[in-house]
Amino acid sequence: MGKKCMICNAEAVYAIKGTSDFYCEHCAEENFDDVSSLLRLDEAEKEKKKMDDETSYQDEEDTDEEESNSDEEE
Repeated sequence: MGKKCMICNAEAVYAIKGTSDFYCEHCAEENFDDVSSLLRLDEAEKEKKKMDDETSYQDEEDTDEEESNSDEEE
């Protein structure tokens, strides 16, 4: 389910970074002088996925390291 504009409840395409404030194209243009200062939701999703992938990769490295350490102890 997509995010909704906090003003008119239409589908949101912009957000204020670090908040849960979402805006549709029209409301963003009406309420902000420069929409380039807002985060596009498609970019935010890519950024979130990248962070999730990095966290998952680090978790795998930690698990591999723990397994190799336990082998050395034996």
